[in-house]
Amino acid sequence: MTDWQLLAPDEDSLALADTARAQFRSLRGPAVMRAALDGGVAGGWETVAEGGYVDIGIPEELGGIGRMIDLVVMLEEAGRALLTAPLLASALAFRTQVAAGVHREEFRRAPAGFGIAEGVVDEGGRCRVERVHVLGGHGAAAFTLVVQGPEQVWVVVVDPEGEGVEAVEQDTLVDPSRPLPAFRLGHKTGVAAAEWRELAFGDLERVLAGARVCVAADLVGTAAGALDGAVEHVLQRRQFGRAIGAFQGVKHQLADAYTAVERARSLVYGAALSLDPRDCLLANAVAAETAVRVTSLFTQLMGAMGVTFEADCHLFLRRAHQTACLLGEPDALYLAAARIERRISR
Repeated sequence: MTDWQLLAPDEDSLALADTARAQFRSLRGPAVMRAALDGGVAGGWETVAEGGYVDIGIPEELGGIGRMIDLVVMLEEAGRALLTAPLLASALAFRTQVAAGVHREEFRRAPAGFGIAEGVVDEGGRCRVERVHVLGGHGAAAFTLVVQGPEQVWVVVVDPEGEGVEAVEQDTLVDPSRPLPAFRLGHKTGVAAAEWRELAFGDLERVLAGARVCVAADLVGTAAGALDGAVEHVLQRRQFGRAIGAFQGVKHQLADAYTAVERARSLVYGAALSLDPRDCLLANAVAAETAVRVTSLFTQLMGAMGVTFEADCHLFLRRAHQTACLLGEPDALYLAAARIERRISR
């Protein structure tokens, strides 16, 4: 029987959220994103690591602290602040390592990259992947990859500086502050993995459950930050002698956006509690759709200012679009959840 009180953050989690919000805002995410669009390099890992944020949500026996709900509220604040430090990539890597049973405490001493690709891992743990986009790949000390074969799945941890890891050409990103560089691994002989685990193909969603919750939490934060910005704007912008937020058409759109954000947040909290693959797929899909929808509304309500480089709305829009399909498009996630439900109901 579900303890419904666990679906809401307690006082400790809310205090963590307040602390994270203040610290992440101090890293000036929007300014760093603008600099990245002009070729700058995003930083901030030292602040995140020193704050202990990378240990949140990791089991205590592995040197971690806190619960999954603590990780969720922290990542939501990271999304709200448009954090450019590789916290999300590292959270995805570490949660996947824990789920696969290959995590080491020393992995958390440096930023990690995360990716999903088709490929093969031989019996000696040598990995071959033709092309994989690695979130946080620039500057990562290790890549955690979910490699999908025809009938099985592997979770591998590889050294990006290892023999056989080759950077390949990639398309321009809409959000360069959250890099997704592409790599080829072991085109001929394979790349030796520091850790690896072979799993049945049916275990894929179980292993990705925690990662999906992390992505969903970040997307909810992005949507919430865009909603905050939209509300602030419509209360200040005046037309026909009053704030545009007083017009019914604007009110209704913001009310719908608020409802969408709260719905997505509730699904993420529920998924964090259960870590059921079906719940995590739905939370990921709904959060992705919500982030794109609310950031688009922010841009629309900004009017002509919404298409200027100086306005923040395009930064939220860029972040939402680049992150929304990180672990699959929403339609594919809904379909995967439906297939799980169908198997359960039989």
